[in-house]
Amino acid sequence: MSYQQNHRIRLLPVAVIMLLLGACASTGPGGAPPKAPVAKVPSAPPPAEGRRHEPPEVAAYRPPAQPTHARPQTAKAVRSLLKRAEQQRAEGQLAAAANTLERALRIEPNNALLWNRLAHVRFEQGHYRQATSLAQKSRSLAGSDAALKADNDALIQRIQARR
Repeated sequence: MSYQQNHRIRLLPVAVIMLLLGACASTGPGGAPPKAPVAKVPSAPPPAEGRRHEPPEVAAYRPPAQPTHARPQTAKAVRSLLKRAEQQRAEGQLAAAANTLERALRIEPNNALLWNRLAHVRFEQGHYRQATSLAQKSRSLAGSDAALKADNDALIQRIQARR
């Protein structure tokens, strides 16, 4: 057998496979690929004679009402930390209480009550400047919480009396 004959025999299976694959490809009429079926959308019935079809009215957007309570809802973890800090403070563990409150403030940095409690701890530690600053921060975040504002004001007055 010559080289050409051997080469043709090897290419024959490849050519047969190519022909079969080409025959398997389905085509639509005229050799074009088939089109996917298109779903028909039912149209609205025509309006009765003499009547016009009008679009429905759309109401204007109104944002939800703002909550009226003074303090926002505190996260469960923050409530737990606040409770622990109060226990530590009551037991005289002021450094631990301050650390616990600072941890809670990392979770909720705009919580006026946490700033207030930290101000009280710093006051008890004798850090009067820091306690004043913390009480002022708490007062600025207190919003409409009059009791918390009054407590901050009373703490600032106590600090001023100590100086």
